[in-house]
Amino acid sequence: MPVTYALVGPLLKLDLEGHYRPKDIVAQFLAGLADPSCPNRVALLLDVTRSESLETRAPHEIRRIAQFLGPYHARIGGRCAVVARTDVHFGLSKMGSVHSEAVGVRAAVFRDCKSALDWLGVQSDV
Repeated sequence: MPVTYALVGPLLKLDLEGHYRPKDIVAQFLAGLADPSCPNRVALLLDVTRSESLETRAPHEIRRIAQFLGPYHARIGGRCAVVARTDVHFGLSKMGSVHSEAVGVRAAVFRDCKSALDWLGVQSDV
């Protein structure tokens, strides 16, 4: 599956790999939150380093996914970290962060997973 989730302690990590649709991101995010092992408050990390779809997304699709997080801001601690290595992914993720902040979710984009986890305050080896 191109979009998958993993729960590691207090972390919900979404891996976006290859080709996928925006609704796949939403479906896996909701599946992760509904997982019985998901804590009531969870740190959210999106890894787009292996995405082949992000660079093809229209701005309105990026905005819609970013704003989708709004109703879940308390559950995710009002924060979302994104790991993006290429300049295109980094820039598009920064654009998404502007939209998520408009709905109460502070998003930050990082080049590596360790920096993202440090920002989230999570100790993990994912």
